[in-house]
Amino acid sequence: MKNTPLKYRLNVIGGGLIIFVAIRTYLPMVAQSLGLRDNFNVWLVVYMFTLALATLVPVAFIEKMADFHPVLFEKRKLEATHWLMVLQGMLIFIGLAVVNSLLLAVLGKAGIVFPAQKLEPVDNALTLLLYFIFSAVVPAVCEELFIRGIVLNLLLPNGRRFAVLASAVLFTVMHTQIQSFIPVFGAGVVLACIYLYTGNIFASMALHFVNNAYSFVMLYMQQRVNGISAVGFSAFVMSVLLVGGGCSWIHLNKHNINIFDCLKKEGKNARISRFFASPVMVLGLICCAMAVFSQLYADLVM
Repeated sequence: MKNTPLKYRLNVIGGGLIIFVAIRTYLPMVAQSLGLRDNFNVWLVVYMFTLALATLVPVAFIEKMADFHPVLFEKRKLEATHWLMVLQGMLIFIGLAVVNSLLLAVLGKAGIVFPAQKLEPVDNALTLLLYFIFSAVVPAVCEELFIRGIVLNLLLPNGRRFAVLASAVLFTVMHTQIQSFIPVFGAGVVLACIYLYTGNIFASMALHFVNNAYSFVMLYMQQRVNGISAVGFSAFVMSVLLVGGGCSWIHLNKHNINIFDCLKKEGKNARISRFFASPVMVLGLICCAMAVFSQLYADLVM
C-alpha cells in the first residue's frame, strides 16, 4: 500500500465518495417510491440503514481496490486522558459553532439566509430513541470508520498533516451543509488529531457521539420545550461543557499533551493541492457540490 502512488489512492477514495453520494441520494428515493415514508419511524430506520450502507460500502470498496486493511480495534479501552480530550474537543466545537453563528448572522444582514436546521415532529418515546440513534450513534460509528479508519490511514504515508487536512476536506463535503462549513471542517481536523494522538478509533467515536448527542439534545430543547426551562437547561449543559473543556485543556497542557502535534511540519508532507489532482476525486467533489445545491434548493422551495 505504501508504494501505491498517491494519485491512485486518491482516485480510489474519490470512487468511495461517489458511492457514498449515490447511495445516500438514491436509496431514500427508492424507499419513498415504495411508500416507506408514510411511517416516520420506518423512515428513520431507512435513513439509518442508508447512512450505514453509504459509509460502509465505500470502506469495503477502498479496502478492496487499495488492498488496504488497517487494524482499528486493537485498542478498545478509553482512558481518563481520552475523556479529557473529548471535553477539550467539545470546547473547540462550541467555539467553532459560535463563530459560525456570527458569520451566518452577518450574511443574514446582507440578505443571504440559509434554512435553519430543525427536527421533524417527535410524538412518542420510540420515535425519539430512533431519532437519537440516527443522529448520534450511527454517524459516530460509521463515519469514523470511513473517514478516520480508512481514508486518514490510507493517506498517512504522505504525511500526517496532509492526511488530517485531506480527510477533513472529505468529511466536510460529505455533510453537504454549506452553512456549517467552518464547524464541520474544524470537527474533521480535531477528530483526526485525537485519533492519531491516541491511536484509538473509539476515542474519535466518543467525541463524535458526544458532539452529535449534544447538538440533538440542544435542538430538541429549542423546538420542543418552551419557556425558561429550555433556556435554563441549554445554559446548564453548555456551562458544564465549557468548564469541563477548559479544565481539561489546562490539565492536558500541564502534562504536555497536545493533540495538534500531528499538524506540525515534520518530515515530508504532500501539498493539499494534490488532493484535487485526482480526476475521480474531483468528480466525487462535483457530485457532493450538486448534492449541496439540490438540498439548498429543496429547502428553499419547501
